[in-house]
Order: sequence, then structure tokens, then C-alpha cells
Amino acid sequence: MMIIIVGVFVLSVVAFRLTNTLHLARWQVSAGLLLLGALLYVLNAYLIRFFIQRRAPQFANDRDWELTAGLGIVPKWVSALVLLAISAIITAVLPWVVALFR
Repeated sequence: MMIIIVGVFVLSVVAFRLTNTLHLARWQVSAGLLLLGALLYVLNAYLIRFFIQRRAPQFANDRDWELTAGLGIVPKWVSALVLLAISAIITAVLPWVVALFR
């Protein structure tokens, strides 16, 4: 949960700086954050599959890969990528939700 909160904070600051520095519209920054979130999500799925096939090929089929949870086969930083993807999506969507209910 802390990674998501810190990620939203850092991405908000970066988005604000990009908006002001590059004179981008808010929707462009939001679209970029959504794209970043999707990219991180896909990268996470690819890396999970890569590490399972590399370190534990007996679990590489589609049915048994969940049995690797908690065994240390996939590094924790790979799991953190999905939390950063969630942070990027929250950062992209939250300003529009706040503006909608204002």
C-alpha cells in the first residue's frame, strides 16, 4: 500500500512538472500515465513468466504457476511494478474524477 501512495505522490509531482515545462494539456499527461500503467502491467506479466520459466521450469505451464507464490522465484521488485502501474492509473484518473464531482 505504501508503494502505491508514494507512487501516486511522485507521479503527481512529475506530471505537474511535465505539464508546466512542456506546456502539455492535462489530457495528454493523463494519457501518458495510462500508457505507462499499461506498459508496467504488461512488463510485470512478462517478467513473472520469464523468472518462472528460468528458475522453476516445472511450474512454467499455465496451471501450476500460482504454486510458486511465496517461494522467492520471482523477485519482489517485479511485483512492485504492478503497484507502480496502479499508481500511474490512479494519478491519471483521479484529477478527472475530482473535476467531475466539483
